Amino acid sequence: MSTLLQTLLIETLPSDTDPILQAFIQTILPAMEREFELISAMGGSEEIHYQTLIKQGDGYAKENAQRWAAKPDQSLLVHVLNGLLTAWNLSIHLPQHLQLEEIEKRLLCLGLTLHDYNKYVRGQGEEQPPPKAHEITAIINLCQELGEKLNFTGFWQEWQDYLLEIAYLAQNTQFSIDSNPILSNWENGDREFTIDDRRLNDVLRHLLAFGDVAVHIGDPADITTTTKGDRLRDHLSWLNIPKKLVYHRLRDCRGLITNQIHNAVVSFARRLGWEPILYFAQGAIYLTPNESVTPDLADIQTAVWESLIRGDEDNNQPGLAQYFQSGDVGFVRDGKGMKIAPQTLELFTPTDLIRLLPSVVQIKVANVKAPATPKRLEKLQLTDAQKTFLAQGADIRADRLAELIILAQREFFEDCQDYIPWMLSALELQTEISPEQTQVQSGGVNYGWYQVAAHYIAAHATLDDQQVIDFLEGLSDRLATWAEKNNLLQESSSPTYEAFINYLSQYLEVSLSNHQQTEFENELNSYSHAKVNNQPICSLSSGDSDAEDQLDTVVLFKPQQYSNKNSLGGGRIKRGISKIWSLEMLMRQAFWTGASGKLEEQQPVFLYIFPAYVYSPQVAVAVRRLMKELKRVNLWEVRKQWLDAGMHHSGLQTLQWRDEDEVEAGRYSDSYSNKDLPFMAMTYTTTRGKTITDAWVAPSFLALALPILLGVKVVVTSSPDPLYASDQEFVESVKLDGAAGFWNVLGINPNLRLQDLSPALERLLIAYSIHLDFRSSPPDARWQAFNGTARDLVTDVLNVFAIANEGFRERTENKREPSQEDVKRVWKYAQLWIKGNINMSEKLQLIEKLVKEYRQFYQVSVGESSHAVLLPISKALEVILTVPEQIQRGDIILQAAGQLHDALERQEAYKRPFIMDKSVEFSTRKAQELMAIHTFMTTCVDELFLGLYKGDRALLQENRNRIKSGAEFAYRWLALQEKQTEKTSSKGEK
Repeated sequence: MSTLLQTLLIETLPSDTDPILQAFIQTILPAMEREFELISAMGGSEEIHYQTLIKQGDGYAKENAQRWAAKPDQSLLVHVLNGLLTAWNLSIHLPQHLQLEEIEKRLLCLGLTLHDYNKYVRGQGEEQPPPKAHEITAIINLCQELGEKLNFTGFWQEWQDYLLEIAYLAQNTQFSIDSNPILSNWENGDREFTIDDRRLNDVLRHLLAFGDVAVHIGDPADITTTTKGDRLRDHLSWLNIPKKLVYHRLRDCRGLITNQIHNAVVSFARRLGWEPILYFAQGAIYLTPNESVTPDLADIQTAVWESLIRGDEDNNQPGLAQYFQSGDVGFVRDGKGMKIAPQTLELFTPTDLIRLLPSVVQIKVANVKAPATPKRLEKLQLTDAQKTFLAQGADIRADRLAELIILAQREFFEDCQDYIPWMLSALELQTEISPEQTQVQSGGVNYGWYQVAAHYIAAHATLDDQQVIDFLEGLSDRLATWAEKNNLLQESSSPTYEAFINYLSQYLEVSLSNHQQTEFENELNSYSHAKVNNQPICSLSSGDSDAEDQLDTVVLFKPQQYSNKNSLGGGRIKRGISKIWSLEMLMRQAFWTGASGKLEEQQPVFLYIFPAYVYSPQVAVAVRRLMKELKRVNLWEVRKQWLDAGMHHSGLQTLQWRDEDEVEAGRYSDSYSNKDLPFMAMTYTTTRGKTITDAWVAPSFLALALPILLGVKVVVTSSPDPLYASDQEFVESVKLDGAAGFWNVLGINPNLRLQDLSPALERLLIAYSIHLDFRSSPPDARWQAFNGTARDLVTDVLNVFAIANEGFRERTENKREPSQEDVKRVWKYAQLWIKGNINMSEKLQLIEKLVKEYRQFYQVSVGESSHAVLLPISKALEVILTVPEQIQRGDIILQAAGQLHDALERQEAYKRPFIMDKSVEFSTRKAQELMAIHTFMTTCVDELFLGLYKGDRALLQENRNRIKSGAEFAYRWLALQEKQTEKTSSKGEK
């Protein structure tokens, strides 16, 4: 079955993709994921590197381990895949006479796949170090071994005929001191190159080297600030590709708005003939014609703003304006009527907004069952006749008319003396209601206009909803035309636009554009000035002094609740929100359909997904597709997939990750946009009204699974701020910020390197599965109780069995004895749980030893009751806990052995293996049984009571039920093992 990454790539590749590349993804990529996904190409755990290097006899193990671990993580899978795709994409630009033949394309794929064989060997932890550059036979043999593991035959039947070329390219991908490019060293009587050595050295090696250097780049500006850029340009020159490298970079990472900026810049650059070849969280690197010049920054800023507000028609991406026009964002209605967000007034001209109001009012004023007009009319001094007449129009239609009139007056005509007469005249009510009556208000609510609206509707009682909408549109259009004609509207200005352009001028770099960066001192002075003068300071960005009071129309979080920053030695700071963060919040409302002020109630946990250094275009599109279609995590399904795969994370590959309604039909679909890309992908989970534990169980799983399956890096936090601007700012693969308590209880580090991911995911899924199996009440997972499950598991491995027994025997809706499959599963839970824990391992081994010893003299069917199964251990514990303290060790053993023997005497003979063995004299059988009982009791006293529990009877009593639960499962497990051994033996005899 296809892996997640493989499926995403297949579905997003254009239909005209070269069949060789398609075949590589179909055949080799799944094997690469299996072998490479948890091997470090860069970064990784210092301790694991150190242990491996010590094992391989490296004299500088400590220094090398520290040097490698200081780099951010990147898996060998991501390293190879992105390097290969980058080299492939570059090969398309080769001059006609250098274009690759079919065999050369296959060599390109296989050579790059194996080019870091040394990292693979180290990642396996082998004692034998990887072969050196001069050990050619060893290199060839290693490449052959890896080729078989990675399914090279499925990709290319004749690959072994070109093994020499593959090994040569793998060893000599880089033009460095570790290479061995002398052809005569490789050829001998038994082997020689099949293809032209000039093609190997002058074309293929440079393509491979370009791809390998590219995936070491961590920032777009590296092409101008480091030697990596020089090396890439050298390879372009050697390949006679008439292109140069340019970049754009945004020195900030906020989420949706920064992604929108990135995509707008990419779209602008495409129109200039720039082709993006590498994507980063903070920008992109492009191949451009040599004659290209850097565009004017002002043109880019204008294009980005238009894309942000109006959208990108070429990319079929909506802008904020579309959501404003539909009333989804930018407007709010409370008990005092509708309000317009400040950004709305800045993004549209007053004329446009007036004409926009009818559609917004139609959506926002939707209280059909409880209209406001009747309540408003009760506040007015009206005659009985007026009340009777107005009651005919006191419904939702009047609400909408009144809201439109009031909002227009408050926002655009507050100081206009002619507005009221004009409106009354337009409604033909100038003789019925005086201007003074329209302005009756109390508590900030205008009641007079509700009387006007009810009067108009009552006079036109036959108007249906559509006719009312048509009337409001006509009224708004006439109002806007009148205001324009008489110059009654103020000239529109947009501080948000100015703040956005200023933001771009500070943060956006485009190649070598003349870009002025704001000095740190200026930012500090602005921040300090805002604090001294008690000006609003953005609670999200902290250092952005260009802030305003936060309004519930733009902030997804409850006002005055998402910041706790105070001045040193001072009182409360006046908290606000900057223009840029306001735009970010508006975009989250629009794109996530989040109600203003309500998201916090759902306890969101955000996942910020960064590329590990870099994305190739194909991988970026694949990641974007998953983020667009990612479904809510169903941990019941996760548990099932994981168990079906033998408790291995490979089972998660076939999990239904995407919402089926979003998945497009077809394998190679060109309808999928590959322009709008996730430079830093975002997603979030919510759990309205539940505990913090509930909120964190799903994102904790995603945090560990996505880096393994996609090779990305993930930051998980409840903060709306991504914390980092790029993956280079944190070296780990996963970082959990403020995780729920169970994470620390389980002993999982919140900062995980690549090699830590699989053990952490295994530990998490064991705990989740045990909880879902035995402490849930389907369909309710009862995650609020998970902290208790986690504490029990880390306290004692025997609690695995105690919790299982609790689930089997105490849950009334599912009371039963464990089946064979249950026993296998629970025993494996325990075996996996004790990995790396010596104390727990010894405890479980002791319980297993005790059961093995008493099974020698006492055996019952696993279908018997727990009391029958546990008779020897129960009797032993009973005696140890009840004998007087002054009795010596030897006496305890003898007394317990005697009582146990008496209990056995009362049992059926078939439960006593020694007694049933009639091939031996009865006296001998009795002696054997007594000896076995004595051995068992000695172990109970010496190793269990005096050893494990230090002779503390109270402690033994406290753990009595745990011991019995562990012993019961050990008994069932051993019985199952014996049964399987007997079946195997009988089959062998036949």
